[in-house]
Amino acid sequence: MMDTVFDIDEEYQKVMDILNANKDKNFVKRILSPDKYPTIDNGDGTYSTHLMAWSDAPDGKYRVYPTITYDTKSKSLTKLEGDAAYSKADSTGDYIEFETPEEADWFSRNYKKAWNK
Repeated sequence: MMDTVFDIDEEYQKVMDILNANKDKNFVKRILSPDKYPTIDNGDGTYSTHLMAWSDAPDGKYRVYPTITYDTKSKSLTKLEGDAAYSKADSTGDYIEFETPEEADWFSRNYKKAWNK
């Protein structure tokens, strides 16, 4: 049982270290303070503040980026698909780079651990 608790704490700390190192990014601000931002209706009775994807980048690294973006002018969320989400992140710098696809995939699936402490 203690190993499980240790693993959860270790993963939480890893997520928080990554988020804190990138706290200037729009989507990271929303992850760190989700109650300060709106939600988006998923159309199935659920709501989201974030969804993440990852992809390779032109420089040989791997990017994690939001597929739900926040417009600071209208203060609203928009859900983007595929290339549109990547293009938006690329043009705004709203992504986090990782060295390996495994790291990017892990973070894109585990960033919500920041809310579970």
